[in-house]
Amino acid sequence: MKRLVLLLLLIVGISLNVAAEPLRVMVSIQPQVYFVKQLGGDLVNVTCLLPAGAFHGMYEPTAAQMKDLSQAALYIRSMLEHELAWWDKIQALNLRMIVVDATQGVELIEGHEHHHGEADADAHHDGKEEHGKDLHIWLSPRNAKIQTENIYQGLIAADPANRDAYTANRDAFLQKIDALDQEIQSKLATLKTRTFMVFHPAWGYFARDYELEQIPIEVEGKEPSAAEMAQFIKLAQDEQVKVIFVQPQTSSRTAEIIAKQVRAKVELLDPMAEDWLENLRKTADALANALN
Repeated sequence: MKRLVLLLLLIVGISLNVAAEPLRVMVSIQPQVYFVKQLGGDLVNVTCLLPAGAFHGMYEPTAAQMKDLSQAALYIRSMLEHELAWWDKIQALNLRMIVVDATQGVELIEGHEHHHGEADADAHHDGKEEHGKDLHIWLSPRNAKIQTENIYQGLIAADPANRDAYTANRDAFLQKIDALDQEIQSKLATLKTRTFMVFHPAWGYFARDYELEQIPIEVEGKEPSAAEMAQFIKLAQDEQVKVIFVQPQTSSRTAEIIAKQVRAKVELLDPMAEDWLENLRKTADALANALN
């Protein structure tokens, strides 16, 4: 009898351990780690394809990441180039994995249009070049709500037994996003100027949400030419730019050259920071200081 009781306790213990195993989720970029943790809490084990501090334009997955991918129950896509380049291999590793496109339902805007000076205006007619869709969707509270719903649908599809917990977490997180949106609107409501200069054009959706304009220095993913540098220096002078924003994943050399010419400062804004909510709050503070 004692043997039977011990055997039953062992079986129950094993069952509880299996049930307590967190859902394995793989995401594309660090901010998505934050979203999944907000919705999943202790119910999920999240790993990220793009390491912290890495630039999505130059990436190759490690053997450990390939192993994580092979064991993931759910994958959250960003549609950025580091993911697209490896997507066929990623899918082939794990055909059972549920895949969620985080951009689904988001109204994508065009990639930044680079404004040329008078010297080349005739060659480009309207003075602009379009560079495809902007995929930095997570840098907008408005888009974050759509992305949250996409991730939520993936979680309940992969782990329907915990639907109630995911639903409660989603609702609580959406309230946090709304509160953040109101906070940012208040901080940026009465700026002296609404134009800011950056190296990499990551902030298009943030600028759209809060009626700002970003001027990126990067031209088609490349450093500007000498002629373009002269144009940016003049533009920075005309706009009375006090701060040029760079990100830790890219070189700040060009921004520093322009800043020196116009007596501006160079400051960091990190579009890839994992703590999404606090990062957007800090971004709003940095812009409020720079544009007042």
